[in-house]
Amino acid sequence: MKLISENKVHLLGIAILCLVNITGNPLPDSSRVEQGLIAWTLLMLLVIFQWMGIVTIVRFSWRKYRSLSQVNKRLIYSFLISLLWVIPLMVLADYVTISVLQNQAYGGWLNKAPFYLFNSVILSFTAIGATEAVYYYNKLRLAEKEKDELRRINLHTQYDSLKQQVNPHFLFNSLNTLASLISIDPDRAEKFVEEMSQVYRYLLHSNQEELVPLSQELKFIHSYLHLLQTRYGDSLKVDMLIPSNFYLYRLPPLTLQLLVENAVKHNEISTLNPLRIKIFIEEGRMIVSNNLQRKALNLPSAKIGLANIMAKYRLLDNNSAEVLETENEFIVKLPLVK
Repeated sequence: MKLISENKVHLLGIAILCLVNITGNPLPDSSRVEQGLIAWTLLMLLVIFQWMGIVTIVRFSWRKYRSLSQVNKRLIYSFLISLLWVIPLMVLADYVTISVLQNQAYGGWLNKAPFYLFNSVILSFTAIGATEAVYYYNKLRLAEKEKDELRRINLHTQYDSLKQQVNPHFLFNSLNTLASLISIDPDRAEKFVEEMSQVYRYLLHSNQEELVPLSQELKFIHSYLHLLQTRYGDSLKVDMLIPSNFYLYRLPPLTLQLLVENAVKHNEISTLNPLRIKIFIEEGRMIVSNNLQRKALNLPSAKIGLANIMAKYRLLDNNSAEVLETENEFIVKLPLVK
């Protein structure tokens, strides 16, 4: 929500008071137009002095009583000092009205003391209330804005921290697979190194991007899956069907990699019980699913991969990412950005 302009509120208050004074003190038939305009000008100046004087007093009281525990003291101080400021100006405004505008003799202020006090109280309450209301409203909005900014910064920090945890874990597994291939199948080891270089080139590049085209993410995931399938063979089966008209859509980088890694990490993978991963588009969203076959000695999960994905989408102010788990399947539905 936008902040309220304090100056606009004060201008509106002054304008209303000036209008009340002018309509409440019309030109008498005997008055000259020039004399009436002079009187109205003086009245408007006195209204401005009254209102802005109260505003100045309130602002001074903010500096004098800063603590929240001193709110009552601040309001009482503002009110009493405002009365001392407004009452003399109220008397002067009445004198201008009677003497200059109505061409009558001013009868003194004692007879009208209750009138001056009542009107001064109303004016002081109105000006103080308007100033304090705008102050607290804007202070609340700024506090909420700062809270949102801190939350966003915190999410960025979490995201950067989570992102750094992908590379060492993946590198360790990849090097183990490569070491086993070098002695038994040098050609496959060479292909493995090529795909691994593609994967790490993308990892380094994507660290600088908030969103990447789906076509780039798919090219990367093909290289990443090559490394995994080299390691697991037929125990890992991946079905991927993405229409080409979605290639220009965008999503946070490494999203597919994190979901695939999550599936591999938490499920049993064997020739008898292969892990099946499906990647496809449904109703404009990216769907990644896998069959559930939890590892027998599955350690408690910190859910780093899923937390990473959700953090990325929150940074985009998009909370429509969805995680579903049935008896036999784990499903993640992710929005794509046009």
